[in-house]
Amino acid sequence: MKVRQRIILAGFGLAVMALVGPMGAQGAAQATASQATGCAEVNWPVLQPSDPAYPDAMELAKTLAEHGFIITCIAPSTMTGTFEGQKGAAVYRTNQGSFDALFLPKPQDFDELQIVGKQEAGRYQYSFGGSPKPWPANLIDASHPVYFIKHANRLIVADDKELAAHLGSALAGL
Repeated sequence: MKVRQRIILAGFGLAVMALVGPMGAQGAAQATASQATGCAEVNWPVLQPSDPAYPDAMELAKTLAEHGFIITCIAPSTMTGTFEGQKGAAVYRTNQGSFDALFLPKPQDFDELQIVGKQEAGRYQYSFGGSPKPWPANLIDASHPVYFIKHANRLIVADDKELAAHLGSALAGL
């Protein structure tokens, strides 16, 4: 890690400790610094507390950590704005792989969302229907299968079948 990055991380950690207070500051600063380091490794910005998806993203991170996931980065996702009324989205980097999580305002959910997938000319294409209403230009076009997990106000989007299975298991008991 470059010296400038270390200085920035140290300053960020001190700012977090000042905001959090003496109780729990060390743990919060270590988690924040660890996440900032993990994001810097892949050149992703850290999801900020001012982001509308932040509370939901942290709640999901806590749930996944309780199920053995080690979260090394939570960043803003390019999937923000995929659906009308969507609160936001975050991309997670974990010890088991990376995935996106899209969030609706609670108590809304993705239960009525229809995901239509087709394979054409070696490509996997996914479109959406139902509720929440997708924005018209939204289509996922990938060279590999994409896996979707609907859970309450969350839609998890993963590129890895095994990761999707682990995520589904972690969320199944909730």
